[in-house]
Amino acid sequence: MSISIRPVLAASLAAALSAPLAACAQAPAAVQLRTVIAPVMSAELRAAAAAGDAQAQFDLASALACGRGVKADVREAARWFARASDKGHVQAGATLGWMYMTGRGVARDDARALELLAQAAERGDTSAQNNLGIVYAQGRGVPADRALAEKWLRRAAEQGAPGAARNLDALLGGRERTAQPMRGPGDLEA
Repeated sequence: MSISIRPVLAASLAAALSAPLAACAQAPAAVQLRTVIAPVMSAELRAAAAAGDAQAQFDLASALACGRGVKADVREAARWFARASDKGHVQAGATLGWMYMTGRGVARDDARALELLAQAAERGDTSAQNNLGIVYAQGRGVPADRALAEKWLRRAAEQGAPGAARNLDALLGGRERTAQPMRGPGDLEA
């Protein structure tokens, strides 16, 4: 069964899908500080990432995805997000799931996107929860399921995920307005 998605919901969901790499320009101060000094610490960061440090792998992937201190390379970023995700870095898994969902830096793969987003969403990542709601609303690689879409969008909205309240409102056809404050974008949030 397919869910009829109004044009406003489709536009809202499309905007939410572009957020991880669009958030590069609006990353929090901690990420901006790390990436401003990236040229100086690039060798150290790469060494730590190569040695298996999941946070360093995520930071390197983020720098590569955004072109901060290094030449932008989304395909290489995807490889480092995958390494960090394999080590249990939740945000890396959420970002990699978004990449598979959109085909950014990797071949689009709805099944892999669903797997990664579900893992990260279950572990509390709000961007993954928002994007998992979108997956179920649009029926991407799974049968469209309004109840699951609402569940995940509501979880994300209740935690203040950027755009989730708007997505939930659009899904519900404007019947419910949430008063959750919107937080600023996080490190490559979807």
